[in-house]
Amino acid sequence: MVLPPRGTLTLINIKQRPINLFYLVLKIDLYTKIITMQKFLFAAFLLPALQTSQAKAQALSPLKEGKIIYERKVNLHRRLTDESMKSMVPEFNTSKVELDFSSDESIYKNIKEEKDIRDEAGQENNGNMVMRIGGGPDDQTYKNYATDRITEQRELGPKKYLIEDTLQKQNWKLEPETRTIKGYTCKKATTKGRDGGEIVAWYAEDIQTSSGPDSFGNLPGLILELNINDAEIVFTALDIVTKDFDKKIVKAPVDGKKISRAAFRKMMEDQFGANPGGGPTIRIIRN
Repeated sequence: MVLPPRGTLTLINIKQRPINLFYLVLKIDLYTKIITMQKFLFAAFLLPALQTSQAKAQALSPLKEGKIIYERKVNLHRRLTDESMKSMVPEFNTSKVELDFSSDESIYKNIKEEKDIRDEAGQENNGNMVMRIGGGPDDQTYKNYATDRITEQRELGPKKYLIEDTLQKQNWKLEPETRTIKGYTCKKATTKGRDGGEIVAWYAEDIQTSSGPDSFGNLPGLILELNINDAEIVFTALDIVTKDFDKKIVKAPVDGKKISRAAFRKMMEDQFGANPGGGPTIRIIRN
């Protein structure tokens, strides 16, 4: 290749390409539409998803106080041996109960319904038989895990009684299984009842209380579901209420005559017979 001698000026003719204005405008318009579509997709789908995730994170943050509404389902036929009695009694009774808790304290009680089906279940045509399940409508169970004390308010006839005692703690076996209940990760625990039947509890560690329905508790979190004796009695959490919760309602009941547990149990057995398996009492009253 022969190079030009030094000092020689070489002119190169560079032709300028014409700008296609139509293509340029089309490209800018397409880019604008893509940006607009991305903003639309974010507002329509991603933003609500983020807001929902944030709401769930806030809602499922660790709780130290609140109210749990349970459904209590009792298989009545499991306790009855008289076939004629079974024909007069529905197989299942379902009611609602609540547990109010604040840290180491809790109060468990029935939820009064406008129409108390517990008083009407099993009523004969002549109206001379009434069945009540789970004690009186004003029964309450207060538990204090800091002091290991329990106070029970119990009804028997027109009278109310107070039973103050040491909190009996169940000997739970913690299992590896987990499941989700009402958005909370729950762990499984098992124990045996007084009659030897298995009791299965599902508890949420993010609800920071050792309590649970009725007299059950003593786990590293609140019990959201409880299965007693292979579904003879099942407690299932229906709702978790934290808004406007007043922890002042979590206190021991004071209405009633103080009595020992042994004395009250004898009164119950004299009137309704023995209940060796524990759990709700089925009271049949004949007029």
